[in-house]
Amino acid sequence: MASPSLAELQARFFELVTAAESVGAELAAHGIPERELAALLAGDARASATERLDVYANMYFFRILDVLRADYPKLAAVVGDAAFHDLATGYLQAHPSRHPSLRFVGAALPGFVARHALADERPWLGELAALEWARVDVFDRADVALLARQDVAAVAPGAFADIALRPIPACELVPAAFSVEDVWRALEADGASVPGAPPRAPAGHALLVWRRGVTVHHRAVDQTERRALTGILARPPSTPTFGALCASLAEAGASEEDAAQRAVQLLGQWLADDLLARA
Repeated sequence: MASPSLAELQARFFELVTAAESVGAELAAHGIPERELAALLAGDARASATERLDVYANMYFFRILDVLRADYPKLAAVVGDAAFHDLATGYLQAHPSRHPSLRFVGAALPGFVARHALADERPWLGELAALEWARVDVFDRADVALLARQDVAAVAPGAFADIALRPIPACELVPAAFSVEDVWRALEADGASVPGAPPRAPAGHALLVWRRGVTVHHRAVDQTERRALTGILARPPSTPTFGALCASLAEAGASEEDAAQRAVQLLGQWLADDLLARA
C-alpha cells in the first residue's frame, strides 16, 4: 500500500477524530482493518494506534462540549447534563465545526434546539438558546463612541428632527414568543433549581441584548419599541433620524402628539442604555 500524502493523512486523521462513534467503530463501519491505521500511526504495549487516536477523538468532543456549556449555561441547566450531552452530540453531527476558532461553534445551536425533540414539550428552549447566543455574540462586537445626553442637549430645537439614531454594533434584538427572560432571571437567582415553563409573552415581545463596557445586558421590549428598534437595527442605507422615528410611530396609529411623546421616551431610554453611537 502506497504511503498517503500529508494532506491525505491529515484528512483521515480529522475524519476519525471527529467521527460520531469511536475510532474502532468508525474503521469497522468503513471496512478498514485496524492494521491499516497501525501502519500510519505508531502504537506500543500501553496503547494501540486505535486507542491512541481515541484519546484525541474523546478530547476533541469534550473540548467542544465544554465550549457549548460555557456559551449556553442556562440551556444546559434546564435540560440537564445527560440531555445536554446528547444534544451536543446530535448538534455536532449536523453542524460540525468549520471555523478555526471555537468561538463560532455554537452559532447554529438555537435553531437546532428549536427543531429538536426536546422542544416538543418545551417549545421555548430555542428562544432561551437564542438569548444566550446573542449575549455571547454582542460581547465580541466593536466599541464605538457613544451618543450622550449632552450631545442631544446641545442640538438646536430646529435641528432636533435630524438627530441620527445609529445603533451601536454591540446590540441585538431577539424575538421571543415566550417570556424566556423569566427563566434566565430565575436561574440567576437560584441556579440549584430548574424553573418551570415561562408564560406566553404579549404580541410583539422581544429581548434587546447589548453590551455596555464589558457587561452584557438584556431587557424585554414591547411591540412599539421592537418596531422602532427593528427600523434602526436594520441599518438601512440612510441613517434613521428622530424625525423618522416620530413619523413611523404616527404611521402605526399614534397621534402626532403621542408619537412625539413616545419618541422622546424611547430616545431617553436608549441614551440611558448607551445604545446609540455618535454620528
